[in-house]
Amino acid sequence: MKKIFPYLLINVAVSAITMLAVILIWNALHPSPLAAATDNEIPITTGSTQLPPLTQKTIEIQSVFLPGEVNYEKINLKNVGDKPIDMTDWVLSNDSNEKFTFPALTIYPDGAVDVYTIAGVNTAVELFWNAPEAIWKTGGKAVLLDSKGQERSRYLIP
Repeated sequence: MKKIFPYLLINVAVSAITMLAVILIWNALHPSPLAAATDNEIPITTGSTQLPPLTQKTIEIQSVFLPGEVNYEKINLKNVGDKPIDMTDWVLSNDSNEKFTFPALTIYPDGAVDVYTIAGVNTAVELFWNAPEAIWKTGGKAVLLDSKGQERSRYLIP
């Protein structure tokens, strides 16, 4: 046992140094979105931010998966713009005028969120409508309105 102990200490030290190096390299190559923001321009807000002009790309409905299957259907939204978008109080609706209002959520450029029809616990990338039956149907449409009621995206479900 006395002969193995120094090797165990060396192994622990090398592992710790390697892990520290990996973390430092990761942080250097993947800066936080908030790192460059000043106190006056932190992108996480409470819905009171100015909306980009309607001509500017923001959030796009990418697809509706398995329409009509309440346990599996979901809609995928993606930020196709170049700035973070505060989705607080944005509304997603269908042909029957059923509406889902977004909670406090910011989607960063190239970020996405899935909205599931069923009940569940919201996360940063998955939201749940908590609807008792299917929301989407083939041939229908999905419409995304910003917090001022302006249409930002429309998707015709194939």
